[in-house]
Amino acid sequence: MFDFFKKKLKYLIIGAGSTGATFACFLKSANKDVTLISKYEDIITTAKKNGGIKLISKVKGEKKYNIKIKTAEQYKEKADVIILCIRTPDILSSIPLIEKASKKNTVVFSISNGFGIGWALSQKFKNLNILDANFVGKCRWFNRQDVEYLQQREYCELNFADINNKTDKIILETIKEDFTQSGMNTSIMSNKIFTQISFERLITRSAFEACCIYYDICAHDFIDEKLDTFKALCNELIQLAKAMNIYIKEDFLDEYYANFELYKERDDANVYSSILNDIKIGQNSEIDFLFFIVIELAKKYNLNLPTYFKIADKFKLHNTLNNYLN
Repeated sequence: MFDFFKKKLKYLIIGAGSTGATFACFLKSANKDVTLISKYEDIITTAKKNGGIKLISKVKGEKKYNIKIKTAEQYKEKADVIILCIRTPDILSSIPLIEKASKKNTVVFSISNGFGIGWALSQKFKNLNILDANFVGKCRWFNRQDVEYLQQREYCELNFADINNKTDKIILETIKEDFTQSGMNTSIMSNKIFTQISFERLITRSAFEACCIYYDICAHDFIDEKLDTFKALCNELIQLAKAMNIYIKEDFLDEYYANFELYKERDDANVYSSILNDIKIGQNSEIDFLFFIVIELAKKYNLNLPTYFKIADKFKLHNTLNNYLN
């Protein structure tokens, strides 16, 4: 068993965007051992020149934190906890760093959009402790030139679950205590509750994104055939939830449709989905864990989801999920 009473946990945060920087600053505020990895030399140079990273936070106030910030190549240590604060397309490129920085008891979790990321990572890293996690904090860049960030919610919330039930309880409790001390509302959830919450989020993103990319439309255009396709996708997700024994309340879709109709009338509903925007500019998107994960799970549970399969066939060249599973 790892002896947590003789030294601090060593945290490695991969990704110096708004979420990664917020995590690093919160942990540093509680005097935790944290290193932040950035692929951008200008951010590293500016942060060192300015004496740290500035966070303007609804929780922590306005302060500069002198955090160790390095490139992946410069990092030579072994971490106790590795946190991925990167877009899901970048997770694959971080695999060499995870392999280099991990050891026997290292815990890894991702703060990214999508469903099943922890499960996919556990297929790739069978000897590590993989958690599922989600984070609420409303973080964004404020001033990249001076490496300044905003955290705009009145609270930060981190929830995680041990998906394979193999992580030592002392490890989990220590991580929880570290983040609680840093100022985040932190909880260890059961797999059942965590999966339910994550799947509900998947329903509210996946069908929308799929319909957008298939028809090349934004929310304003969800009418007639396009709206029917959207609802068919939602219903197929409910089928998948039932097959996976995930509880979704009976009126969930009715509430979602009502909220979606209100959203369609907003001025900001004329923008394209994030995946469609990425596809349009030829950039890797988050399609794996917001869309193709549904295809993978449908195959696993022997489900026929015709609408999902039709869209998957059109965009099959964008599927990189197998890179996690092989």
